Amino acid sequence: MRSSRDFLAGIITGVVIGILTAPRSGKETRDKLTEEASKRTDDLKDQWEKGVSQVKEGLEQAKSQVNQYADKAKDQYNQYKDQAQAALNKNKENVKEEYNDKVDQLADNAKLN
Repeated sequence: MRSSRDFLAGIITGVVIGILTAPRSGKETRDKLTEEASKRTDDLKDQWEKGVSQVKEGLEQAKSQVNQYADKAKDQYNQYKDQAQAALNKNKENVKEEYNDKVDQLADNAKLN
């Protein structure tokens, strides 16, 4: 940003010195200054629009990447959640089976006594 500003200041300074030292009448010099100022204003507007466009593009790319990372994170979360749920269900079944086996064993022991 600083180098662009320095470059622009150098151009303006060079143009002004060139115009002021040129052998022209006052009206011609003023007209030339007005013309050059208009050109430079147009150039600045173009640079500004390009800068705004680049910033917008950068923001869109960043937004797209953030969305991609969010989607990946969501997919991973769902995958881990499903794995945890499956493991929980399996353990739940194992505990239920062990419980039923113990109850049956206790019932058998009670019948024997």
